[in-house]
Amino acid sequence: MLKDVGGKTTAAELQGNEVRLDDVSMKFGEFTAVHRTDLEVHAGEFFSVLGPSGCGKTTILRMISGFLHPTTGRVHIGERDLTGIGPNKRPTALIFQNLALFPLMTVWENVAFGLEARGVSKSERRKRAEELLTLVALTDQGEKRPAELSGGQRQRVAVARALAVEPLVLLLDEPLSALDLKLRQHMRGELKEIQRKTGITFIYITHDQGEALNMSDRIAVMNLGRIEQVATTDEIYDRPVTPFVASFVGEQNVIRGRVVGLEDGLACLETPHGRLLGVNKDGLVAGDAAMLFVRPERMRLIGDGTTYRNTLKADFERRDLEGPFVNLFMRAGEQEIVLHLTNAGEAGRSLSGAQSIGFNCEDSLVLRAGELADE
Repeated sequence: MLKDVGGKTTAAELQGNEVRLDDVSMKFGEFTAVHRTDLEVHAGEFFSVLGPSGCGKTTILRMISGFLHPTTGRVHIGERDLTGIGPNKRPTALIFQNLALFPLMTVWENVAFGLEARGVSKSERRKRAEELLTLVALTDQGEKRPAELSGGQRQRVAVARALAVEPLVLLLDEPLSALDLKLRQHMRGELKEIQRKTGITFIYITHDQGEALNMSDRIAVMNLGRIEQVATTDEIYDRPVTPFVASFVGEQNVIRGRVVGLEDGLACLETPHGRLLGVNKDGLVAGDAAMLFVRPERMRLIGDGTTYRNTLKADFERRDLEGPFVNLFMRAGEQEIVLHLTNAGEAGRSLSGAQSIGFNCEDSLVLRAGELADE
């Protein structure tokens, strides 16, 4: 049975929940949706596959679920090779973007539908449905129809229905995309809490970096059918390994230049804004074309006596208020520079004209010049 109370799930309870893709690829005619890929999802983790539309992330999910059979390679759950096994025989459950609830069934009947197909008695189905509705905070909602529930409640019904068949792995294909912003933010916490309580391995597909960073233990970032990085949320955000990952996950100020020197793990770039230093992640050498990445929240206006090795001049253009945060938009020659500040009352209110901006070398990352994300 699924765990339905708080507490840490043991390694023994999670055994067999890990997912492994070995040399998996998927072609549709001449088009390669997923290039040859190796991937391991740990047992009991909340794992997200993040990327823009059309990058191949849903194709990966459908190969795991059995709705697509890979062109090459094999899919394993635990020690079990799933080659040739259909979706109804796999230890997985899939939640689609449109939820696909049955409108003429009650909520509890929707939850118990998979159990009925397995021949479970009505009394046992009803009991299990009520347990799961309690787990997803829908106690006493069992007799309603889906249309009588809010969007967030229908989302939880879909989760409960998937959990009813006791899958080892729950697959979620952009399930929150149809919800409004506040409800999406609320449901992030709900899904993470359900995953923690049950101990099931969650594989979550999304193009929303906020969802992935908020909920995941680890993230795979995809681009054009290839996984560019697999890492924890902090590593993905703070230590991206390609320009695409750096620019797709979170906001970045990107400054192009050429390496002219090296010192203590830093690369010195000659840029349109002068010489700037950053962590030399790619082991670049003098003469290499490079990109320096620095996040808007790591940049500061110079004027409080703090000194920085990295400085540049920019003209103030506008101030955008986002409640607790303030975005300052600057122009340095042809380039827009953005600063992200905590709203401490007067942040950026009286700015005008030319400004000096500084940032620490350790807060900037130098990578070999490459493709940036375009969304």
